[in-house]
Amino acid sequence: MESTKQMSNEAPKKTRSGKGRPMVGNKFKNWLFNAPGVVDTAKLGALVGRTAARAQTRENEHHAAGGNTAATHDILAGLCSQQSTGTADWSDSELEDYLFCARLLVKESLGMELFDTQLLAAANMLRGTAVEMDTGEGKTLVGALVAGAHALRGRRVHVLTVNDYLAGRDAHWMAPFFERLGVTAASVTEGFEAVERQKAYRADIVYVCVNELGFDVLRDRTRTAPEDAVLQPFEVCIVDEVDSVLVDEATVPLVLAGRARSELQSMDVAEFVSGLKSDLDYTVEADRRNVSLTDAGLRRAEVWWPGVELYSVEGTPLFSSINVALHAQVLLQRDVDYIVRDGKAEIVSDSRGRVAALQRWPDGLQAAVETKEGLHKTEQGEVLDQLLVRDLVKSFASVTGMSGTAVAVAEYLRTHYTLDVGRIPSHKKCIRQDRPERIYATSAQRDTAVVDAAAAAHATGQPVLIGTHDVAASDRFAALLAARGIESQVLNARNDSLEAEVIAQAGRRAAVTVSTQMAGRGTDILLGGTGATQAGHGAVAALGGLLVIVVGRFYSPRLDAQLRGRAGRQGDPGASVIFSSMEDPAANGQEAHGLELTESVARDIDDAGRVTRADVSKLLDRAQRLAEQERQETAQNSWKYNELIAYQRQVVLAERDTILRDDGAALKVCEGLAPARIQTLGRMLGAEKLAAACKAVMLFELDGQWSDHLALLSEQRAAIHLRSLGRQNPLDEFRKETISLFEGFFDRVNESAAETLAVLDVVDGEVDLEAAGIRRGTTTWTYVVNEDPFGSPSDQAVKWLLKKMGR
Repeated sequence: MESTKQMSNEAPKKTRSGKGRPMVGNKFKNWLFNAPGVVDTAKLGALVGRTAARAQTRENEHHAAGGNTAATHDILAGLCSQQSTGTADWSDSELEDYLFCARLLVKESLGMELFDTQLLAAANMLRGTAVEMDTGEGKTLVGALVAGAHALRGRRVHVLTVNDYLAGRDAHWMAPFFERLGVTAASVTEGFEAVERQKAYRADIVYVCVNELGFDVLRDRTRTAPEDAVLQPFEVCIVDEVDSVLVDEATVPLVLAGRARSELQSMDVAEFVSGLKSDLDYTVEADRRNVSLTDAGLRRAEVWWPGVELYSVEGTPLFSSINVALHAQVLLQRDVDYIVRDGKAEIVSDSRGRVAALQRWPDGLQAAVETKEGLHKTEQGEVLDQLLVRDLVKSFASVTGMSGTAVAVAEYLRTHYTLDVGRIPSHKKCIRQDRPERIYATSAQRDTAVVDAAAAAHATGQPVLIGTHDVAASDRFAALLAARGIESQVLNARNDSLEAEVIAQAGRRAAVTVSTQMAGRGTDILLGGTGATQAGHGAVAALGGLLVIVVGRFYSPRLDAQLRGRAGRQGDPGASVIFSSMEDPAANGQEAHGLELTESVARDIDDAGRVTRADVSKLLDRAQRLAEQERQETAQNSWKYNELIAYQRQVVLAERDTILRDDGAALKVCEGLAPARIQTLGRMLGAEKLAAACKAVMLFELDGQWSDHLALLSEQRAAIHLRSLGRQNPLDEFRKETISLFEGFFDRVNESAAETLAVLDVVDGEVDLEAAGIRRGTTTWTYVVNEDPFGSPSDQAVKWLLKKMGR
């Protein structure tokens, strides 16, 4: 067993000045601040200094209760009178005036002293820059400062959070400050009814989970009466965890779905796949992102379905179903990619570690997983409309945000969102020790070392946070610790409702917490636990603060840095260390990038299985970076396909809005389609009811044709890679097909509307819309990324075919 003393004597390669960021020399600083998308936030330092000095003078001279509100009244009134058309419109004097008022009002309303670094962050965000701030530096309060400033200018603000809990908590927490400022704030969460949503969205500042806002956009697109819409104009968007939302989640389509017309995957396919043998009938790539049939597997399929050529055009649907079922059987793991709870398969987000609420897999994959687990199959959905998180955010006039790890994706944010990022220094120097990575030959040897390290720290009373990749791993480590007589608190997707409560106590003396990547982002880990006295805090600090153990690298260095950053809050002591193995996904991926370390590593391990070869960690760094780059390229490819549909969606929505808001627009169209029928209906219904009936028909047919159009495009997208066989560019071919399929769209809408008008029945002076088949679906959920990380079934078919053809 490795003692605490031995671990603490391991001198870290570099101490840290921020989360996951080494102290840097002038050469690196020059490179950093000239990097694409990275700006120097210190340029506003002098302005912040003047603001702080001015506020301090005011506080020293005036101590009367409520005096700050009175003192700031005239200044705020002057700022309210200024009309702003963009974030860059804040002059230095206006920024200084606002931040001066904000500092005074925050202290008066919340009892909190604003750090100069928080003022610096707010100033940069008001100039249009996203900021990187370490954990515990007060990002929530900074977001409130920026939201309040825009609201003063009469701009409607949406603060996007990563979950409902944070939306509700932050709106309630910041309410006293907003009240002093003279602006209104509210939150929107999943359980809100339409009336509650309408009321909340009318507030000057709305805190809302990004998915929930996307769903409301989709619902508003299907409203049949203007007054039913809940949303207000999109002006300013402040994104909490900006890299998570704008990079990791950017290609997650939020989907409005109705009842599907196609059948779920057949049991026949599931039965066939369940009988396949690994390595004989199918092979799995080293990084476990793809699985494909071997020649033997293909022959088995041809015997199972005689007369069907799987690689022909006619056989493609069956081949796709086989690949989908194979993905579900082999690549998707219970308690890793999903959990089974209350008789349902629930997806676990790989970037957040939480259950992805209302999220399902597309293309029959959901049904395949449910078949695999013996669950009741949920209703398959027909897409009525969808919205990418990226497109949702880009629909705002102004976007900014904050995160603990944004600089690493600065170039990406500039390229795709024209958003620059700046690093804000810590309020207090970060003294956390980031110890050298410990790499083991096998995962079993790594796990033993992790438990040894946790036990050694626990024996001294030092609190420990063990960060794992998935639910299964968190459960495994809890069991391993229990076998050593160590009780732990487990935080994973199964009990995510307790997230804040569990993580807030992770800093107690001798506490051991095992968590997935969720790790309570948005909740501080205070040494000594919530409510600890100064003596309690000091006692845990004397033990070395929180020790964070990261079990295996995540797919992105940013996620590793986020977990490391749970220790060392606001100058507290702390330490972090990554324990990896050559069996981890990050290590397996090196083979795909030509690094091929696995065999040679076997010669460089000690008796405990620890890898002693010096350059392994650097090579895994490279593999990790390449893997993250591949994910980003996959996202970019997905965007390219979706952008081709965006223009058509705009055209359809513009026509829909005209019909929705102009009572005479639909009637005029219908009169042109079936004048005799409209005259007959007019005599039976009267002018007002006739106009309403025409509007209902036209909106229904417009939405129906758009849904059918999306289904056609989805089919084209699924099969377009087959064009690679003819050396054609799939994206170019998809562009041609998209334009071709949209031709005559409105003609088809009108033809369907004419057919519906012809069969409308009037009963007791009322038109019977339901009898004519006019019904509205209300089911909503989100799909996983269209560009599936495993590759679409057709992608796999093409890869196999190209391989067979030697190409």
